[in-house]
Amino acid sequence: MNQGNVTRSARWSQHSIGLVFDEGGVCLTELMVSLTAGVIVLAAALNAFNVAQVHASKQQKDLRHQQDLRLGLEVFEQEVRLAVAESIVSATPDEFRFHANISALRTVTTGSVVPGQSVITVQDGSGWSEGKTIIICSQQACEAHRLSRSGQHYQLTLTEPVALSFPPGASVEVNNRVGYYTKRDENGTVKLMRVVDGGANTFIGDLENLHFSYWDEHGHVTQQPSLVKRVVLEIESNHSQHRMMREVSLRS
Repeated sequence: MNQGNVTRSARWSQHSIGLVFDEGGVCLTELMVSLTAGVIVLAAALNAFNVAQVHASKQQKDLRHQQDLRLGLEVFEQEVRLAVAESIVSATPDEFRFHANISALRTVTTGSVVPGQSVITVQDGSGWSEGKTIIICSQQACEAHRLSRSGQHYQLTLTEPVALSFPPGASVEVNNRVGYYTKRDENGTVKLMRVVDGGANTFIGDLENLHFSYWDEHGHVTQQPSLVKRVVLEIESNHSQHRMMREVSLRS
């Protein structure tokens, strides 16, 4: 073998060694193992982050649901407290409907009201919406009417004339038609619906079950509206293992 061949052979050996080892003496196989381990660690970290993110999102959703539930039950209690036995329209396990002045809109007449009159003068009728039912009462009798237009500051316009006479100072107040009822969707999820004067909306959603019960003054269950003194709403939520209950006493 001549000297040129020896030199080429030496250079090839050095080149082959350079393929396996870097300048710091690190084996390429070791480098690949390290990179693979790094990828595995990164994937595990990302997976842990995703799990934590999903858990945090679920906790936030459950918290929002619990807040909506508490707020809804507070509104339910406030409105049902305005009802009286005589104002109850329906009292079943799936539905409770009644009449009440939920916005506390009240005023008095400032002049005499005579039969056939459809425009009555009042102390303040502003903010009374068209189509609302109102009750006019004297010490002797009451009449229910609907507003044909939104109330004005000093007068209310009725869809039909009054049939009775009312003196100045007769009370006038809005009489809302209020209802709470259950609605189950195709997935079996229950919603508590709320309706006021015909406009229904989902009040509390994503529930497992709910029902109403009614109790008389002696603590006995009843579904006779004239005997109802307490209304109990029981709710089972999909976001909680606990059953929530709200007990409301009606006005005397």
